Amino acid sequence: MSKRIPKTQAPETVRTKMDASALSEFCEVYIPQAPSVFTYGVPEGASLERGSVVWVQLANRKKPVLALVSKVTSVRPEFAVRCAYPHASGYVFNERYMEMLEWTSRYYMSTPMKALDVFWPADFEKYLDALAAGDAGADSSVVCNAEGTPARPDAPALTEEQKVAVDSLVGELSGTGFRGMLLHGVTGSGKTRVYQELAWEALSRGLKVLILVPEIGLTPQTSKRFEDFLQVPVQVLHSALSAPKKRAAYVSVLRGEARVVLGTRSAILAPFDFDVVILDEEHDTSFKQQDPAPRYHTRELAYHVAHKYGALVVLGSATPSLETYRNAASNNLKLLRLKNRATSAPLPDVRIINMGKVCQQKGLMLSPDLRDALVGCVAAGEQSIVLMNRRGYSKIRVCSECGETLYCKHCHVPLVYHKQYGSLMCHYCGLLYPVNTPCHSCGAGTFEFVGGAIEKLEEEIAEWVPGAKVVRMDRDTTQNVGSVEKILDSFRKREYNILLGTQMVAKGHDFPGVSLVGIVGADSGLGLPDFRNTERLFQLLSQTAGRAGRAHGGNVLVQTLNPDEPVMRFALQHDFVGFAEWEMRNRHEACYPPFCKLVEVSFGSKDESLLREAVGRVEKMCRAEKSMTVMGPVDAFVPVVQNVRWAKLYLKTNELTPVRRILWPVVNAAKPWIPGVEIKVEIE
Repeated sequence: MSKRIPKTQAPETVRTKMDASALSEFCEVYIPQAPSVFTYGVPEGASLERGSVVWVQLANRKKPVLALVSKVTSVRPEFAVRCAYPHASGYVFNERYMEMLEWTSRYYMSTPMKALDVFWPADFEKYLDALAAGDAGADSSVVCNAEGTPARPDAPALTEEQKVAVDSLVGELSGTGFRGMLLHGVTGSGKTRVYQELAWEALSRGLKVLILVPEIGLTPQTSKRFEDFLQVPVQVLHSALSAPKKRAAYVSVLRGEARVVLGTRSAILAPFDFDVVILDEEHDTSFKQQDPAPRYHTRELAYHVAHKYGALVVLGSATPSLETYRNAASNNLKLLRLKNRATSAPLPDVRIINMGKVCQQKGLMLSPDLRDALVGCVAAGEQSIVLMNRRGYSKIRVCSECGETLYCKHCHVPLVYHKQYGSLMCHYCGLLYPVNTPCHSCGAGTFEFVGGAIEKLEEEIAEWVPGAKVVRMDRDTTQNVGSVEKILDSFRKREYNILLGTQMVAKGHDFPGVSLVGIVGADSGLGLPDFRNTERLFQLLSQTAGRAGRAHGGNVLVQTLNPDEPVMRFALQHDFVGFAEWEMRNRHEACYPPFCKLVEVSFGSKDESLLREAVGRVEKMCRAEKSMTVMGPVDAFVPVVQNVRWAKLYLKTNELTPVRRILWPVVNAAKPWIPGVEIKVEIE
């Protein structure tokens, strides 16, 4: 049972207004989600400084709220003020944290108040209470040898390639200023082993290490590997932890006790003054914040902190993002390569199956070749991974009378049949509809399902593969806390022999028993209106294929209707360099990142006339700025979500300063720029 932490309270006088002439000092504070910076008095006898956490009372709030002091001044305001009172913990964020908060808000066209709402975790007040109560948090013991450095762990010998990479990385630890490295290693090349050696050496020099992974599901495996190797506690930070574990980890960071922190995207925002930051699978889209603003990219924040305060940034991937790869090619990052697997196992054989030429029973999703391969794998006592990146049982429901697809009433997307819920589901608003919902066009009650998805594939595998023990991992089976870890542990313990999943199964997992990977519907992502679409498909194919044969040789079967797509050919040959050069040429010709900055401006409103007015006004302002190219306006790919219609403008530029000058007042006005219209800005 977790320890109960006493709740701290703001003093009653926090509500009292007083004449400013009665005070000698004042402070400006950031309040999460507040429309502007507010001024408060500093009560006599209180010691406040920039970075202090304080209680303040807002006029429109019933209870006091926590705020962050941005400045202490003796300039007396011309109005009556309430006072800001320090939290009982007395916590003060340092200048590095304050500067990162303010830089993030500026760079991503937000405000410090909006940024603070993202920087501070949901239970931040409880963590400060624990700090004030002297809660022990997590154990920070470390096993040391006689010289006071961590005891040298026993571990498998490094390969020659790993030694070269480790030596190069360790050599950078004694440097100053920004140091950036790209560790480009094929899947199974032992990048984590290199990170472990680097972290050990950093700890032995008294440095702090931040390790970032793209998925919550990777944290148990990764934290255990680092704790076993480093023999120090690894503090884990992510949203799916239990409340006591979250509190213990964050309190250890607040106290400055944590030496190694491991987490997902938001861990970069913790007040942890790292000297080394490792972004594993740096290409992954999970490192980009979507909502709410500021829509930051973890990699960019790591770069900024390293440039400003000096740190070593290590980016690792078998399929690096093209921005990172170009930075390495331009010598902005030092490139280290691991071309071979650490186990000396060859890369898996990849075979493309042209589903357009497969003759089989209508409605079956597995090709005969993949079906036979799964049967053989199970019979041999080995494990398989099958990827299908579509949730549900059937993709769409079609009316038998008029042929119309059934759409969500609130979102312009087809409803997906989920057998698990016995309902049709909208994947945008989450609303469930009865399966027999009448056709919205003609009212008919007869229908048929078209196109299979992952639940149907699960049934098919169970029916056609004797001895198959299938565990499914998608958003529908991983909603509960700890469910991802439970599924992965059970598969790792060989309680199941087939792991069926969406893209979640492709992200860095290490399963030595997997000898076969099947990818069903490999081309389902082709055709989306996104310039990164081809890059993401190549990464998905390569990363999923990389789960096969990590201990010994393996096979990958890719089912597609587009076998002649260049991306398929590059994935077939494990040719990242060839793919990067081909895609880079396409990007250069069309002038897309990394050859420019691309800014996406989204407009949403329930009133279409207001929407068009807002889009037109912003478009006019942007077209008047000759340093940028304006594309659009266009309707969003999904034009209506929860009865809100969305449209977009795209801006291409080499310099973000004019973009910020135009758009900052639009998205950060104290009152909506056009009432009834939401405007979002995202820097690609």
